[in-house]
Amino acid sequence: MKASPPRLDRLPVWALLAASLAPLAMGCTEEPSGGAAPEASCAYVVEYDGRRYLGRAETDVPVGKSLGAATRAGCDDTPGDGDDGEGPALMTAFAVRGVDPGVAIAVAEDTDAYRLVVADTVKELPPELRQLTDPS
Repeated sequence: MKASPPRLDRLPVWALLAASLAPLAMGCTEEPSGGAAPEASCAYVVEYDGRRYLGRAETDVPVGKSLGAATRAGCDDTPGDGDDGEGPALMTAFAVRGVDPGVAIAVAEDTDAYRLVVADTVKELPPELRQLTDPS
């Protein structure tokens, strides 16, 4: 005697949902084609003066005076891979000319490169920052 497949109208809704999502979950765990390692996914987060700032791509930032020490959060985006990732990094924070440091600062990544970081509480960039971030 051959077993008949289960009737869909008798399966609980959660079982149908789980069955339909399983292939998607498995696709997320596959290694990229060619065996290449995935790229780092840690956010660029800086802490300065009790605030959290989120990194932006801009590195051509008009800096003002030095504000003191800032700390970039550590990153271990691939736990269990045999290394400890990057630990926190001590950096120097600088004022961005024309911008309140409570809104945005620049941090020294290198001797001649400064990265713009914006307070995580900022929802919309003020005009003075839009001029820096929008080349048009």
